[in-house]
Amino acid sequence: MIKKYSQLFSLVFFFVFSAFVTTASAIDLDEATRTVVVDGSGKTIVLTPEQVKRGKRLFNATCGACHVGGISKQNPNVGLDPEALSLAVPRRDNIAAL
Repeated sequence: MIKKYSQLFSLVFFFVFSAFVTTASAIDLDEATRTVVVDGSGKTIVLTPEQVKRGKRLFNATCGACHVGGISKQNPNVGLDPEALSLAVPRRDNIAAL
């Protein structure tokens, strides 16, 4: 009897949980977060959410092996934040430089 009710409870829990999970969506980035510098002159553009998604996939596929978690494996003291990238030689703080 207990086994029967535990299976029923498990099924109900699963369906209720899956209903909430499927309606959840990724956090949308605001426009300020999606605004990036294009070139050395300081010109900026606002990326679309799709461009951000594709950029994340591209970074993970090509750069993620050496830059896991926003650091450099070669030198863990060097981060990938905009300030650290602006101190690189040559500068890497804009899209054209990357």
